[in-house]
Amino acid sequence: MNRIVLPLASFAFLLSAWWFLSTLDQFSAVLPSPVTVATTMRDDLDLYPSNAAITVSTAAQGFVWGNAIAIGLVVMTMPFRRLQALVERVAVGAVALPLIAVAPVLAIAFQGNTPGVILAAQAVIFPTTVAAILGLRSVDRASVEIALAAGGSQWTAIRKVRIPAAIPQLVAGLQIAAPSAILGAIIGEYMGGTQGLGVAMIQAQGTFDVPRVWGLAIVTTVIAAAAYAGIPLLARLLLPWSRVPLTVLGARADHTANRGWHLVPVRLGAALVTTAVGVLVMWWVAVQLIPGGEYVARGPGDVLPYLTSESTQLITAADATEGSALDHLLSNLGRTIFDASIGFGIGLVAAVLAAVLAFQWVFIERILMPVSIALRSVPIVAAMPLLAIVFGRGLLAITVLVTIMTFFPTLVNLLLAMRSVPQSATDVFAAAGAGRLMRLRKLYLPYSLPALLASVKIALPLSIGAAMVAEWLATGQGLGAAMTVAATVSDYNFVWAGVVVVLFTSLIAYHIAAQLEQQALKRLS
Repeated sequence: MNRIVLPLASFAFLLSAWWFLSTLDQFSAVLPSPVTVATTMRDDLDLYPSNAAITVSTAAQGFVWGNAIAIGLVVMTMPFRRLQALVERVAVGAVALPLIAVAPVLAIAFQGNTPGVILAAQAVIFPTTVAAILGLRSVDRASVEIALAAGGSQWTAIRKVRIPAAIPQLVAGLQIAAPSAILGAIIGEYMGGTQGLGVAMIQAQGTFDVPRVWGLAIVTTVIAAAAYAGIPLLARLLLPWSRVPLTVLGARADHTANRGWHLVPVRLGAALVTTAVGVLVMWWVAVQLIPGGEYVARGPGDVLPYLTSESTQLITAADATEGSALDHLLSNLGRTIFDASIGFGIGLVAAVLAAVLAFQWVFIERILMPVSIALRSVPIVAAMPLLAIVFGRGLLAITVLVTIMTFFPTLVNLLLAMRSVPQSATDVFAAAGAGRLMRLRKLYLPYSLPALLASVKIALPLSIGAAMVAEWLATGQGLGAAMTVAATVSDYNFVWAGVVVVLFTSLIAYHIAAQLEQQALKRLS
């Protein structure tokens, strides 16, 4: 009974809060009452099926392609750790590419719904890659050694042992990726589509039809929530044998190389050098492959001299910066990093606390998860204007958005990890008379540490991207706003420079998180 009553109670609370805010004068212009939105949705019933079908089709194509690429690359490179590390960096690069810069380029280079498919695939590659790697490494090491001792090869161990054990973590990754795929499809439609929910949303915003915008946002949220809830059900239907406990201690066994803290700067420096070279190579290749590249593409040979020149006169809503393009780029990048870091920290702490409470008391999860899914599934392009009205066009609005983006994947991963503690370990603590707090501190949190660190690696690039979207839509400050202005005036040198610097910054953050992960897992092994 509680499985139904508590989620309904959480939705009733949201509905009540919505109704109350809509009665306030300062929100009435952008937040119509639930009754008004429901009436509009009833009148617009003919609008939803055709547009939703286009968006779902685009998102599904990107979801399938992105996940197939991510899972295929992770499985194929599992025996080769250095090659798999390169795959991780490429995945980070995929999610770190700012949508506000990539989407217009794709809209120019490709026709139809292809930009939306690409953006949806881009959005899912990274979370699925991280989840697949974590899952494949989270098998008990003894099981792998038994498979090898019985005469099996590394590929046999992957197929017979690692893949079945990775299913729970992989399902969690696919759940996180599903709303991202729908968001990517809508951004593609928003930037240059001809049909779909994103296009309908643009048309409604253009005519200031606020109730219709909210109706479309609700439809999008319902679709994303249905995808999130349907993935584990589909996994249980297709893979009923896959309910294998996720032994996170096995992940520690896979990270037991004898490496100390004194080598961290050396490894980090080497990783950054190879990453810089890789970024330059991928940049050059991308420029060669983009259709119509002579108009929108700018390679290293074009951008690097431009950065040292004083030819940029870009003006944002906050300031007018003269001087070199590099000065303008770095000052705006610093603002974006600052904007992202606050929301990231708050979202991470809130997710850990929420996961602990939800694990200890199931009713909290049943109240919290529907709200979390709803908040994460609302398209940013629809939610950000409301956040700007409610919280102002400054740091607070960005912090709220980044917190939402960070909170959801971290909560999902931590809950899964704590529930995947082997029953044998739980029995040992119970036999020793350990209380709830002791088990949480000594058992569940240490077991969930790999999932937490994996969530940090996922959330860092996402927080930078979310901050840039907020700057684009609301604040008019930071790199997100500057790149939007540059794209508007066709200053593609600055756009490409922004893409590269965001990519490199995200990779640096990812490498730091990865080094912390290795050291933490080593200490726990």
